[in-house]
Amino acid sequence: MTVGELGEVGLIAALRAIFDRDRGDVEVGNGDDGLVWVPGQRRVVATIDSVVEGVDWLPERTPAAAIGFRAAAVTLSDLAAMGARPRLLLLALELPLDAPLEPVLAAARGLAALADVCGAAVAGGDVGFSNGPARWTTTGLGDLAGPALTRATAQVGDIVWLIGTVGAAALGLALLRAGPAPTDDGWRLNAVAHHLWPLPQVSAGVGLQRRGGGRWACIDISDGLGLDASRLAAASGVALDLEIPLPLWLGPVGASECEAAGLDWRAACAAGGDDYALLLAAPPGARVDRIVRAAGAAAQRIGRVRPGPAGQVALRVGGRPCEPTGWRHGGAP
Repeated sequence: MTVGELGEVGLIAALRAIFDRDRGDVEVGNGDDGLVWVPGQRRVVATIDSVVEGVDWLPERTPAAAIGFRAAAVTLSDLAAMGARPRLLLLALELPLDAPLEPVLAAARGLAALADVCGAAVAGGDVGFSNGPARWTTTGLGDLAGPALTRATAQVGDIVWLIGTVGAAALGLALLRAGPAPTDDGWRLNAVAHHLWPLPQVSAGVGLQRRGGGRWACIDISDGLGLDASRLAAASGVALDLEIPLPLWLGPVGASECEAAGLDWRAACAAGGDDYALLLAAPPGARVDRIVRAAGAAAQRIGRVRPGPAGQVALRVGGRPCEPTGWRHGGAP
């Protein structure tokens, strides 16, 4: 059997059977957006992620700085989902020997720029060479003011909130695949910007942790709203009912233009991925919108937690039912 035949979920399960151990200083282990380590009385969140040439960016269409920016975003978004304040990033860089130097340095500057905005320092790592493709892997370390936000604490009756936006990045990728980046000021440019320069919800995550850490459930939306919602629901042993209206970033003109161009904006919102938004389940009285607004972000109430088969998600986008799917690495079901 190959790893492709086993699939991402099966491979992770096989690795966890080898690596998982009970440790008194690990408060949250494998299976969440990050690991929570408690050395003494201090909680440290650790997470790692990669972006790969040809998988996470288009070599001919992606500005070099955007490659490094995304490499930081994927890991910073995981820290945000746990409610951790970013402190350090480590970079493991794997490049072909014939990679031009200046684009690599431009990508590094993009990574450093987002890390700096989010309060993290790039403090070390490793450089290696191979036949390709290029791979940028970042390890993130952050600290917590108290218990983490995790995927496993949603309760029946909780309200589900979306922090950030969904769908724009997937449409931006589709537009880049079709041709050069648009230069108008409409929804097309907005979508491409979401794809190239994703902004993780770090400040919102920190604020949410301070109010609901240990009780409110949260997950980073990176593989698609439907798929990541099902992961939160499965971890909490509940089901979710979700509904997304016409997204504000798209508007009625963009929606009609998408449909005329054969682009399915509903599918992009339901399952497109690369959003780096947050999905949060909190008690009905929680003022999530106020907390998130204070962090300079926006929260939208999109559903409710209900009893049902663990992991089940009913999802409607723009008034129509959509499959709660998303990106699975390797294409496995």
